[in-house]
Amino acid sequence: MKILVMRPSPEGEKLAKILNYIGISSWHFSLFNFLPSTSPISLSKKIYELYTSDVILIFSKKSIYYTNLYLINNNLNWPISPDYYAIGKGTALFLKKYIKKKF
Repeated sequence: MKILVMRPSPEGEKLAKILNYIGISSWHFSLFNFLPSTSPISLSKKIYELYTSDVILIFSKKSIYYTNLYLINNNLNWPISPDYYAIGKGTALFLKKYIKKKF
């Protein structure tokens, strides 16, 4: 049996390498990759949604990283009013660096 790691690069490749190193046969295949957007128009529309949302669900550390990068580059902060929910402990801990509220 082989493990298929579908986590985006480079984290997925690192995980597959670690699994192979400890004797768990695995390979990496990512269905998607995270990259910064090059379209400021679509981001400006999404930033409005970010600030007017009641609930924000966070699924990955990369989404936090790139959102935070966009906010910093545009002199913006993470909104305080929405309720934040993170999927996974690692993602929650990473989000806690940027969101100064309980979630």
